[in-house]
Amino acid sequence: MARASRDHDPRRACRSIGLRGAVAAAALVLAGLALAAGDATPRLVVTTAAGEVLVDAALPGDMTWAIEWRHSVAQVTVVDQFAYRDGTMYVTGQVTPHLDIAGLGSFAGRGTMEQLPDGRYRLRDIDLPLHRNVHNVIIGTRRAPSVLVVSGQRYELTSMAPGAHARIEVVER
Repeated sequence: MARASRDHDPRRACRSIGLRGAVAAAALVLAGLALAAGDATPRLVVTTAAGEVLVDAALPGDMTWAIEWRHSVAQVTVVDQFAYRDGTMYVTGQVTPHLDIAGLGSFAGRGTMEQLPDGRYRLRDIDLPLHRNVHNVIIGTRRAPSVLVVSGQRYELTSMAPGAHARIEVVER
């Protein structure tokens, strides 16, 4: 009987749990250090207001992406350009055929504007940080589609969730 109680000594069980706990804690610390060291991969995630993830894509080395959208009234395509730098999302530029439809415009202190050979306008170096690192959008419908472009990959948001409210954000994991 004494032998059975020695095999089930609660002090040995605590030491065993303590060792397992220490190993688990060390693994968590190492994982945290790896993330802190920059091993996390920034991903661009598009999520609807209903919680459906439409896109989860790794950002390219230059940390940029674009949204191509058609203006519902003028029926022209506008390209909004974005970047992720030092933990902040920015609107960096826009290409539009008409200055009076896209809403950004150029003024002193916000970007530079140039006219492209095809007649469109490019506004660059806007560097407008996005509030709370989120870009809230209403995904266009078939008449005014929205396309996300990341690393040359085109994500047809309109075919996934036309008219849905969504958020675009960078998640590091």
